[in-house]
Amino acid sequence: MKQAFVCAKLSVALAFAALPVLALSQSTVAELMDKGGSALTKAQWQELLPLRIEFQWPNRQGEEELFLSADGKITGKGYHYSSRSESPASGAWRVEDDGKVCTPKTFTAWNSSTNLCWYFFQQGGSYFAAPKLEPDAKVGKLKSMAKVPGG
Repeated sequence: MKQAFVCAKLSVALAFAALPVLALSQSTVAELMDKGGSALTKAQWQELLPLRIEFQWPNRQGEEELFLSADGKITGKGYHYSSRSESPASGAWRVEDDGKVCTPKTFTAWNSSTNLCWYFFQQGGSYFAAPKLEPDAKVGKLKSMAKVPGG
C-alpha cells in the first residue's frame, strides 16, 4: 500500500516535472534576449555533445541529472525529495532544424515517462530553456549544462 502511494505521488510530481526549468526564473524569452542571451542553433547544440544537464523540477519536489550522448541516447537519474527515492532515467533525444531539443525519457523505478521539447539559450556562461521561442514564453535557468570532458 505504501509503495502504491509513493508511486502515485511520484507520478504527480513527474507530471509537474514536465516544465523542469521554469520554476527557477520569472523571465521571458524577450527579457533574456534583451539581456544579451541567444538561442542555441542546431549546430551549437551538437557542438556541446556529449553533455550533462542538471535542473530542479518546477514544483521543487525533485531534480534530474541527465547525460546526452552524441548518438542520441539519454541516461541519468531523477531524485524525488520527500520520498527520498531515486530512479534511473533513459531515453533518446533529437534536435530539430530550428534548434528545438526533444528528450523523451522513462524513469524506470517510478514507472513514469515524460516527452518534452525545449529551446536552449545561452547568456554568458549560463544556460536557460523555454518550451517555445515566442517572446512571452517563460524561460528558466538550468543548474548546469556542460560538455562532458573527453567526450
